[in-house]
Amino acid sequence: MPSLFSLRPLPPNVELASLTNEHFDAYKRLNALTLPIPYPESFYKETMTEPHHSITLIALWHPTPAKDTPNDQETGKLGGSVVGAIRCRLLPSSQLYISTIGVLAPYREHGIAVHLLQAVVKKAVQEHGVRCVTAHVWEANEEGLEWYKKRNFEILGKEEAYYRKLKPQGAYLVRKWIGVGDLLGGGADGQAQ
Repeated sequence: MPSLFSLRPLPPNVELASLTNEHFDAYKRLNALTLPIPYPESFYKETMTEPHHSITLIALWHPTPAKDTPNDQETGKLGGSVVGAIRCRLLPSSQLYISTIGVLAPYREHGIAVHLLQAVVKKAVQEHGVRCVTAHVWEANEEGLEWYKKRNFEILGKEEAYYRKLKPQGAYLVRKWIGVGDLLGGGADGQAQ
C-alpha cells in the first residue's frame, strides 16, 4: 500500500516496533513527558492486554543505524531508547481512534510521528478494514492541531468539557477519511516526498 501521508525517510537509526514489556516503563515515561494529562494504570493495562482493541507502536532511537544494531532475533532484545509512540483503538464503523501520540521534543524534526501514524493506519486498513482515523486534540495544543491539519485531517467540532483536569477543558475532534485516492497513491496527500 502506498503512503497515506507525505513521508520523508526515517533516520537510519530509528526503528518502529510493537510495544513490549521491555519498553513498557519507557513508554509510560514518554507519555508523562509529552501529554498534558496523566493516564491511569487501567489505560496502560489495556494497552498491553487487549491487542485487538488497541494498536500501539513505539519509535526506538539507536546510537547507530538500526540495520547495524543487533535485533531481538540475535539478542532477545530490541535495544534503543523510546523517543516516540502512538496508541490507537479500533472503534465501530471502521474507525481508528488515536488515543495518544507523542515524540520527545529533541526528536520532533525527524518525521517520526507521521511514520508512526502511517504504520498504524496501514496495519489497521489491511487487518481491520479501517476507513477513517479520528483523534481529540486539546484546544490549547495549537502545534498539535496544525500537525493534524497538515496531514489533511478536518476539524469536526469542539467538545467544551472534554478534559476535566485541564484549563481550558475543550478538545477538537479531527478526522481523516482513508479514500481510494489514498489507497492508490493518487491524492496529493498520498505522494511521498
